[in-house]
Amino acid sequence: MKIISNSLVFVLIICNAFLLGQTPEKIPLERAIEEGLKKDSEYLNSVLDQEKAEIQRHLAERKKLFRLDLDGSYIFRSETMKIDFFSDQIPEFIPSSSQPVEIGLMNNFDFNISLTQPLFTGGILTNSIKLEEVRKAEAANQTVLKKNEFSGLIKSSFFQYLLLTRRRQSLETLEKTLDLHRRQLEDLLGEGLASKTDLLETLSKIEEILLSINELEQAMELEKIHFIKLCGYSPEDIEPGYSEKSLSQNEALSYFQQYHPTLKTLQNQSEILNLQKKIASGRYLPQVSGFAEVHYGKPGIDLYKKEWTLYFQGGITISLPVFDWNRVGSEKTLLDYQIQKLENQKGQFVKDVAKRLEQLYTSLRLLEEKKAHIDQLVLYSGEDAELKAALYKEKQMPNVDYLSALLAREKNVLMREEIQIQIEMIRVNINTLIGNSKEDGDA
Repeated sequence: MKIISNSLVFVLIICNAFLLGQTPEKIPLERAIEEGLKKDSEYLNSVLDQEKAEIQRHLAERKKLFRLDLDGSYIFRSETMKIDFFSDQIPEFIPSSSQPVEIGLMNNFDFNISLTQPLFTGGILTNSIKLEEVRKAEAANQTVLKKNEFSGLIKSSFFQYLLLTRRRQSLETLEKTLDLHRRQLEDLLGEGLASKTDLLETLSKIEEILLSINELEQAMELEKIHFIKLCGYSPEDIEPGYSEKSLSQNEALSYFQQYHPTLKTLQNQSEILNLQKKIASGRYLPQVSGFAEVHYGKPGIDLYKKEWTLYFQGGITISLPVFDWNRVGSEKTLLDYQIQKLENQKGQFVKDVAKRLEQLYTSLRLLEEKKAHIDQLVLYSGEDAELKAALYKEKQMPNVDYLSALLAREKNVLMREEIQIQIEMIRVNINTLIGNSKEDGDA
C-alpha cells in the first residue's frame, strides 16, 4: 500500500508540473474584438436600437390592417324625454291614456364590437412603413459605426502596448550588452588594464537604462489595464504577427464614399425627411375608412322599446381638410431646410475625411521612406559599433565613445521596429476613419 501511495503522489506531482508548465492559449485579435463588443455598452445599446427599429417597422405595417375594438358603456340620466299626444292636434291618433309617453330609459346600456379598415390615406401609411424601414437601416449603420470605432480602440491599444514592449526589449538587450561590458571592465580593472572612470561611465549608463525600463513597465501596465478593460483579455494573450489591412489612398477614399456608416446615416436622414414631406402632403388628401359595428344595448335604436336590442351598422367615413392657412407648405419648407443642412453637413464631412486621409497617407509615405534610411543606419551603426569595440580593446578609443556607439546601434534597431509599428497604427487610423472594421478590407 505504501508503494502504491508513493506512486500516486509521484503521478500527481508530475501532472501538476505539466499543467503549471503549460502556456495559456493565444487568441486572434479579431476574437478579442468580438468578445469586447459583447461587453461594450454603446455597441449593445446600438443593437437594441436596431431591434427597436424593427419592432416599429412591424407596428407601422399593422396600421394598414383592420382594427377590432370592443366597447361598453353605461349612462344614467335623471330625466327622460316624455311626449304628450293630443287628439285635437292629431285627429287620427286616439291616445290610450291621458299619460304622456316616455322615450328611452334612465339607465342606458350599450355593448359593441367595431371593425375599422383604412381604405385610403393619401399614402400616409405606406410612407410611414418606408420611413420605419429607413430608420431601421439608420440604426444598423449606427451599429456598424460603433463596431468600427470600438475595433479601432482595441487595435490602437494593442499596437501601443506592442510599441512599449519593443522599447523595453531593446533596452533590455542594451542593458545585457553593457552588463557584459561591465564584467569585462571589472576583470581588466583588477589587472590594471582599465580605468575606474570607464567602469563608472558604464555603471551610470546601466542605471539610466534600468530607470528607463522601469518607466516603460509602468506605461505598459497602464496600457495593459486599458486593453483588459476594453475586451477582457491581456495584450499578452493575443497571437503575434497581426497586421492591419493595407489600402491605397484611392481605394480608401472609394471605400469611404461607398460604405462609411456616417455617410449612410446622413443619407438615411435625408430620406426620412423626404418621406415626412410626403406624409405631410398626404394629410391634406381625403382620408377614407370603412367601419362595421355590432351593438347590443338597452334600449337600442327604438327608444320606445324598453328591451335589449341587437343591431348592426356600417358605413364609410371621409375627412378632408379644406383650409388651414397653408400649414402644409410651411411644414414642407422647414423640412427642405433640414434636408439642405444635412447636405451641407455631408459635404463638410467628406472634405474633413479627405483632408485627414491625405495627412495620414502623407505620414505613411514619410515613414516608409524613413524606414528605408533606418535600414541603412542599422547596417552602418552595427559596423561602427564593431569597429569601435576593436579600437577600444586596442586602447585607441575612450570608453565613452564605445558606449555611444552601442547606444546608437540599439537606438537605430529600435527605431526601425518602432517605425513598423507606427505604420500599422496609421493603417488602423485609416481603416477606422473610412469605416472599414473588417480585417480583409472588403465591404
